[in-house]
Amino acid sequence: MLRLARIAVDHHMAKRLDDDHMWKETTATDILLSTASPRIRYAEFNTAHEKEHGADWLWCWVDRDGTTFCLLVQAKILKTRGKRWSIDFTYKSKGDNRPQISKLIAASDRYEAAAAYILYCGDAQYRATLECDRRHAGVPCRERDRVGVSSFSALVAENAVNYYGKDAGVAAFHAAIPLEDIAGPDNLDTPIVPLTRGLPEDLARFLRQPQRGARRVAKELLRPVEQIRIGQFTTAVLERAKPVAGALFPDLPADRGHFSVPYLAHMLRGLRAEVPSYARDVLEGRTPPAWVTDHLAGIVVITDADALPAAAGRLADYAHKVLEDQSASATDWD
Repeated sequence: MLRLARIAVDHHMAKRLDDDHMWKETTATDILLSTASPRIRYAEFNTAHEKEHGADWLWCWVDRDGTTFCLLVQAKILKTRGKRWSIDFTYKSKGDNRPQISKLIAASDRYEAAAAYILYCGDAQYRATLECDRRHAGVPCRERDRVGVSSFSALVAENAVNYYGKDAGVAAFHAAIPLEDIAGPDNLDTPIVPLTRGLPEDLARFLRQPQRGARRVAKELLRPVEQIRIGQFTTAVLERAKPVAGALFPDLPADRGHFSVPYLAHMLRGLRAEVPSYARDVLEGRTPPAWVTDHLAGIVVITDADALPAAAGRLADYAHKVLEDQSASATDWD
């Protein structure tokens, strides 16, 4: 599903570059969602939302038992000017001095979701001059597979802006996770060893043991945030954050390190024991209330997130058909 959609977006980005044009976030998102439909459900709302809080879409992964993980997402492009790579996290709307990243994190409170980014990165040829001296499973950072459409927490972006300055885009790209990998990868996830001790046993077990579906998405997006926290030279606090009603893990530490918010509480408040009402509205064909629709571009709901992935052969066959259909089309995506 998301793999096929990413292939379609990769194809579009490569074609735009071949034509000496840059792709647009909105167009890439349209292609991603329309290709993945009807396997995923989505509803579009307001187009004038971005100025208010920098957020585009709510993304919700829903397991068969109702466990749900929700992200408030802003789409971004990995951009280059010569050898300089950047992601515009600190964009400010006219007449508003708040950087977009701060508005995104604050706006996520409305939906009790984690704040995150979807990043459109182009292909390996586009990223050929990106300089990152770190590797992923032996592969240079810029040459990773499947990373053309990726995701990472807004807390990762916040850390990159605060500590890497002009190299914030490269630092955030290094932490980005291919979107199709976070819920349905081929390998088991490794344990997370948290800095904070004395965690509730259910939370400690969640971090230690392999997860699937919505739980896996939450864990994989938390992983780079936890790695950043371990590298921050401040003592973890034991105080508890304010509980979030319906959260799978309501008892969470208030430790924030150098982040602007308590990081565990922020990341895991979006992991719910039941489907939030706004996601259920989309699944059942209803329009969510105005407090949702007036502030978002839309909602994406990925059902059966814990289901086993399709066979590789069927994926490959369908991906080939997607590319053939798009190559034959003369439609102007923009």
